[in-house]
Amino acid sequence: MDSQSKLPSSWGMLLKSHSEARAWAYNGGVWEKEKVSNSGNVPHLWHMWKLNSVYEILKRDYQLRPVAVEIFSMDGCNDLLVFHKKEREEIFKNLLAMNLSRNSMLDTTISGSMILESAFKIMAKSFSRRWQNGEITNFQYLMHLNTLAGRGYSDLTQYPVFPWVLADYESKTLDLTNEKSFRKLNKPMGCQTEEGEEEFKRRFESWDDPEIPNFHYGSHYSSAGIVLFYLLRLPPFSTENQKLQGGQFDHADRLFNSVRDTWLSAAGRGNTSDVKELIPEFFYMPEFLENRFDLDLGKKQSGEKVGDVMLPPWANGSAREFIRKHREALESDYAAEEAVNVFYHYTYEGSVDIDAVTDPAMKASILAQINHFGQTPKQLFQRAHPKRRKDKKVPFNPLKYSHYLVPHEVRKSASSIAQIVTLNDKILMVGPNNLLKPRAYAATYVAWGFPDRSLRYMSYDQDKLLSTHENLHGGNQIRCASASHNGHVLVTGADDGLVCVWRVGSYNGPRAPRTLQLEKSLSAHSAKITCLHICQQYMVIISGSDDCTVVLWDLSSLVFIRQLPVFSSPVSAIHMNELTGEIVTAAGIMLAVWSINGDCLSVVNTSQLPSDFILSVATCSFSDWLETNWYVSGHQSGVVKVWQMVHNSSEWMQTKSQTFGLALGGHVPEYTLVLRKVLRGHKHSVTALHITNDLKQLLSGKGKRSVNPDRLPVHPPTRNGLARISTGHR
Repeated sequence: MDSQSKLPSSWGMLLKSHSEARAWAYNGGVWEKEKVSNSGNVPHLWHMWKLNSVYEILKRDYQLRPVAVEIFSMDGCNDLLVFHKKEREEIFKNLLAMNLSRNSMLDTTISGSMILESAFKIMAKSFSRRWQNGEITNFQYLMHLNTLAGRGYSDLTQYPVFPWVLADYESKTLDLTNEKSFRKLNKPMGCQTEEGEEEFKRRFESWDDPEIPNFHYGSHYSSAGIVLFYLLRLPPFSTENQKLQGGQFDHADRLFNSVRDTWLSAAGRGNTSDVKELIPEFFYMPEFLENRFDLDLGKKQSGEKVGDVMLPPWANGSAREFIRKHREALESDYAAEEAVNVFYHYTYEGSVDIDAVTDPAMKASILAQINHFGQTPKQLFQRAHPKRRKDKKVPFNPLKYSHYLVPHEVRKSASSIAQIVTLNDKILMVGPNNLLKPRAYAATYVAWGFPDRSLRYMSYDQDKLLSTHENLHGGNQIRCASASHNGHVLVTGADDGLVCVWRVGSYNGPRAPRTLQLEKSLSAHSAKITCLHICQQYMVIISGSDDCTVVLWDLSSLVFIRQLPVFSSPVSAIHMNELTGEIVTAAGIMLAVWSINGDCLSVVNTSQLPSDFILSVATCSFSDWLETNWYVSGHQSGVVKVWQMVHNSSEWMQTKSQTFGLALGGHVPEYTLVLRKVLRGHKHSVTALHITNDLKQLLSGKGKRSVNPDRLPVHPPTRNGLARISTGHR
């Protein structure tokens, strides 16, 4: 959809008939007011959505009115479009008529009639069942419920709401087995103390106003102001925070300075006007707690300059550790039951028909109340919420229990092995200069390295040539390739140091000839490309080169993001965990783990032999929060090494982190990679690694044509003790 030149005729009609309307657009965290041209032509500002990139369309409320449409894209971005009521219905109808390829059940509505709303309550019950059975995490469940209740990142006044989970922000060690460590989740924030609860009940019972209904809370737990309060250190929210305060930050003592102090205020300890809950970033984004941009946030009355947020002692001064432990607390078995939670009446949908208010002053007052006070989410459950099953077994991490892995040789190949994947019960593998294509592993693979410098699509089962593509890098030999999860994007790297991004098409069917259209050539390396990795979940391309550099590119806009510090050896392997976003790099004997924002979390030299290069790396991706700190590396010498990343504050850590020659600008990694196990099942170099989805096998492929699975024994270790080691196949 190109709103500059390819709008449907009905859209043009709408623009003409409502030429004096104002469109509100949310762009990167900043609300902008754009006036529509009164000439009947398309506005000078426009945005384009590729139809195959749109996977969901929802009707939304804006300012408690059913006037918005939200478009969700495959790149993780979403746009909120606000119209007049009649406009919204016609445009939504036209959008659905386009038969978008990935419309989901949720594209019906998030607002409107009771019949449509009941569909969302059915969806909520479906998510509830999945949560009860342990199929989705607490975090995922809360995000689903926020979406169903009409909340999302596109509107600061309807930002996703997450609960305060903990009540202990003072202990040196966080005890998640002690109920006293947790807040009273059966009560809202205003009732965390008996005094606060009695005060709010007294307000409700004594309220006597014929125009305004009774309410417990005169302030809200979620509003644009609260979101900006938390995110003031993170652009562009910092700019919006200043706008809210008339162009400058609020007084330093009133800013978000301390997690503990913010909790005490919201929990009703002497402040009944503050009942704010949390935002999702408290459970996955450590950067928002740090003043990375050196913003001048002023000085408190004590003379102390405001910088990073003060963390509880159990975080050991680490924002990353705070997020990790906070997420662990969120995922614990703790559920809400009932609450004292009636808010001011204007925060509820349907409490007032804004379009029917004729008094300009009254209308402005109501809109200001809605925008700045907050909006109560839609109610999805009419009955008490069910509790989660506690008999759900957590899968065993084969890296954590690597001491009990038993090697077996299961497959041999006619060539050395470069890639291993599993599809259902099948183990698929290919040799050097080959790539198994995602979503159709059993159907096709990509091959390169031919004398004519071509790239070819082949059928996996018959080795039949499907299509040949020549001169992709101007006659330079292709050295590596990677494909997006949906198979629509192929990235190639060659001797010329270029990373080329191709749009993949096909005539018809998985075994039909492919077409490749060049999207863009990315240039940042000065030597041949040695490895590539696409992570569609984070919309990132990562490239490694013989010039000892690793570069991150944006898969959506195809622009440079950042370069990691220069390594001392050519880069041999790259892997990105699609759940956590952590990046693992190998260069010579150096293994390093990085955050998605380029922070070096840990680095280690893996061998005393300079020639024992790392040729392959892998991580577990069964969880985005549980036991994510395990990594495995395959080496030139034929060994497989299992590593655990441990925070330097751990009591048993005897050594401090080192940089091993990486230029980190004075930064010292806050974690250490500790060697936990050396697996010796190969006589030749380990060129491929793969951990199966059922977590029962660690598959390793060598340069001499065989695959060894290191299996957990038949009776894996239990949580309370270790079972006997047993060999043999399951």
